[in-house]
Amino acid sequence: MAIRQTTMKICLTSPVAGTAASFVVLALVFGLFSPPLATSAQNGGNAVEEEIWKLEEAYFTNLYRASYEGVLSLVHRQFLGWPGNLPKPIGKEESAQFMKMLIPQPTACTTRIERAGFRQSGDTVLTQYILHVDCPEASGIIKTQSSRITHTWTGQKGQWQLLGGMSTDIKKE
Repeated sequence: MAIRQTTMKICLTSPVAGTAASFVVLALVFGLFSPPLATSAQNGGNAVEEEIWKLEEAYFTNLYRASYEGVLSLVHRQFLGWPGNLPKPIGKEESAQFMKMLIPQPTACTTRIERAGFRQSGDTVLTQYILHVDCPEASGIIKTQSSRITHTWTGQKGQWQLLGGMSTDIKKE
């Protein structure tokens, strides 16, 4: 079987035709060689995203109920976090001690998460949000404290665990 080689000569008579041809070539290259774009719904992204946000809510619900075991069950053994009011990062054990000092008993506080960002890459998820904590005072006034938080979650053996995070209080002006 013989292979026959042919040459193709493109003759462009105007700059517009040249530009149009360039766009066609680019469209073909990107269309043929780029992976198809999948929506979040097609690849399960929405399900993972909602699962992670529910875990974020469970983390703080358990914390303000002083259910330390509930919080720690969500935390990876290699956890590293840096609460905004501490001078250095802490591990899982120090985090357990910090929680007990911060919230020594269940509170009537409620939490609200204002979602700001979510990214997933394989078995790693990054969340960014503002946490609003509303605590009733004896006078009946609700005091709100807000913090900017970033958490990193890792998926292992079909379970998501909190691997790390940082927070900083948002000062009211």
